[in-house]
Amino acid sequence: MAKPQLFWIILILLITCFMPCGFFIWYESVDPAFIPNANYNFILQWVLPSLTVLTIGYLFSQYKNFAQVKESLDEHFIAEGRLVKYFTLLFSPVFIYFYFWTFINIPIQLWANYQLAEYWSQEYLLVEATTCSSDYEPHCVELKFSDLASEEIHSIRWYLDKAELLTLKNKRVNLVGEKSYFGYIINTIQW
Repeated sequence: MAKPQLFWIILILLITCFMPCGFFIWYESVDPAFIPNANYNFILQWVLPSLTVLTIGYLFSQYKNFAQVKESLDEHFIAEGRLVKYFTLLFSPVFIYFYFWTFINIPIQLWANYQLAEYWSQEYLLVEATTCSSDYEPHCVELKFSDLASEEIHSIRWYLDKAELLTLKNKRVNLVGEKSYFGYIINTIQW
């Protein structure tokens, strides 16, 4: 009876550890040109930090309540030194936030990219156009748009018309794409 339970526990641990890596690799390969809306921003600014704080609180309560876990971690930190302890304490919230981001926000963007949705078009101000870092294709350009109504800045990577887009700084462009519940997927940039 214990072997099947152990198998399922190991399987769940592997899925929860490697699924975010798979999502992130898939996200980087698809690289959707996504502009978030208020629903997506609510998740990013309120839901994810709340989940992170709740998870840290839960882990801290587990640490305080279980003597065996506390002793094991204390021995580990004593053996590894103070630097490892402080690094772990400082960067744990960042890792937990990134973990939730890969499980929640990446699937939202990928779903919006593959979902056929309502036609959308809006004019933006192209604030900045620069070439991408060497990690991306040579045709890649990083674009920053300013929403004319809210003046919110959005950043995307675009893989077409690099030479023309690099000359369009501080000009109005029309973004055409599809509207989803959490944001907008850009299919075409018109100038």
